[in-house]
Order: sequence, then C-alpha cells, then structure tokens
Amino acid sequence: MARGNRGIGGPESGGWAPIIGRGVFLASLFLLSGCSRTGGLLGDVAVRMPSGDVLRGARINVRLIPSTEAFERDWAQAIAVFRQDVAPAVEEQKAADHKAEEVRLAWDHALTAGSKTGAKSRRFRSPAPAQRLWKDVRATEAVAFQARKRVWEIVRKHEEEAEVLLDKYATQRVQTDQTGHYAMVKISAGKANVYARFREGNSTFTWLVPIQVKAAVQTLDLTQENQGGTWPFVP
Repeated sequence: MARGNRGIGGPESGGWAPIIGRGVFLASLFLLSGCSRTGGLLGDVAVRMPSGDVLRGARINVRLIPSTEAFERDWAQAIAVFRQDVAPAVEEQKAADHKAEEVRLAWDHALTAGSKTGAKSRRFRSPAPAQRLWKDVRATEAVAFQARKRVWEIVRKHEEEAEVLLDKYATQRVQTDQTGHYAMVKISAGKANVYARFREGNSTFTWLVPIQVKAAVQTLDLTQENQGGTWPFVP
C-alpha cells in the first residue's frame, strides 16, 4: 500500500510521467467513447487519514453495477433481510451495554464511598462486598462483549452475501494500479453504482457510489468524502 502523495511532484520526483501517461490514456478514452457512444470512467482510490497520510488502494477491485430492475429488487431484499436479522441483536447489545454501565457505576460509587470514609466503612470492612461487585462488573462486561460480537458477526455475514450479489450483477471489474488508479471503458449509459473496498490495518473503507453514466469520459475518485455513505450494512 503506497503512502503519501506520489505522482504529484515535478520531474525531479518522477511525478510528471504518470500525469503524461494518464493524459494519453484519457485521450484514448475520449476516442473510444466518441466512436462507440459508450462511456468511460476513471479515478483514484485514495483516503487521507487524520494524520495527513494518504492511503492508496493499490491492486484492489473496482466494480460497476448497473441499476437494473433485477439488481434493485435483489439489493432491496438483501437490505431488508439484514435489517430484520440485525435489529434484535442491536437491541440486545444496547441492553447489555446499559447493564454493564450501571454495574460499573455502582462499583465506582462504592469505591468512592469507601475512600471517603476510610477503612472503617461498613461496606468495605470485609472484602466480600467489593469482590461481589467486581464479579458483577466482569460478568456484565462479558455479556456486553458477546452481544457486540454477535452484531459484528451478523454484519459480516450479510456483507459477504452483499459482495456476492454485487459481483453477480457487475458488468465491469477492473483492478487499480500500484497508485490506486482505475479506468473502465465501453460502459453503457444509465444509472449505475461503483463498488470498491480495501483494508489497511484495522481500518476498512467501503464505497458504493451511485453514478449517472454518460456517453463521455467521467471522473470518479473514491475518497474519504464519499466512502461508506450509501453502504447499508451497518448496525
């Protein structure tokens, strides 16, 4: 995964060669779209992190999925099934988190009361009450962890099924180059979606960006601004 703004500087940094190459390729796309009355789509997959580093989606798949009646029907069904499955798990997670927070607050309150009254506090004269409270904290946090894990498992299951569905209806599948650049040619005009996903460390970036394809060359960069916004498989 390349980092930083490579390919942006002048000749001393090697930045002009990619720009010149892309200019030639762009001209080729214009010729193709003009002759065939189909469209072309190109862009970069790059995310600017809070640190300022730029993560480029090198060698990842980018798919184009036309918004056909069959796709929209199956996609809506997939979303409905996901929401039906995840809703009870989310409610259980909220309840478990709330219970764990209550027990943790009770533990904190007991500790504070004990520190104010010192060792003579009746509540903490014996370690047994403190031990019971701490066991309650550990037990409720374990339940909350399992509830969060269950939600994550449901989300991941439906994401995998969604990727299979998107691949089924995709009419274009391309791979980005080492700089995160992609290009598609001979795309039929009409409504479509551009889908891509890549992972970097503990971060996952997902795009499902609607686009109106025209009989021309268009640019669509996949960045932090348009990632995740229309991806429906979130709790």
